[in-house]
Amino acid sequence: MIILKSPREIEEMKPASQIVADCYREVAKLIKPGITTREINDFVARHITKLGGKQFTKGYNGFPAETCTSVNDVVAHGIPSNRALMDGDLLKLDIVVEYGGWFGDSCWCYAVGNIRPEAQKLMKVTQECLDLGIARALPGGRLGDITSAIQQHAEANGFSVVRDLLA
Repeated sequence: MIILKSPREIEEMKPASQIVADCYREVAKLIKPGITTREINDFVARHITKLGGKQFTKGYNGFPAETCTSVNDVVAHGIPSNRALMDGDLLKLDIVVEYGGWFGDSCWCYAVGNIRPEAQKLMKVTQECLDLGIARALPGGRLGDITSAIQQHAEANGFSVVRDLLA
């Protein structure tokens, strides 16, 4: 069962997610071949602080950084490093912000330079999966309604979903 938040709770949640969204808009300007995932992490950490938020990831279960930077075949929870991004890479950037006792948590995928047609298809299909999942998030609905729509669309397009992901 999806638990609906009250209008007051939704308003209280917004600033944390707005900080996350602003981080994604600003970091998009930096994503290019040659930048390191550490530089991206450090930029996001500074930007969160500048906007009055608090990063949540660093220290969570011993995680050593403010963001997760997962490149290419790394599905999630990649650790920022001095590895420079290269033309054709896909970067998944996961940001979690705490603000006013609420959390904004999201992951976004960026194409670095020119990507292969297969990677372009992956990005297109995953966006469609997100849109389908959001459309299935309805009052009285179940989480399985959302995940089923996502899985069916991914598999119909030759992709699969991650079944087990450890934090």
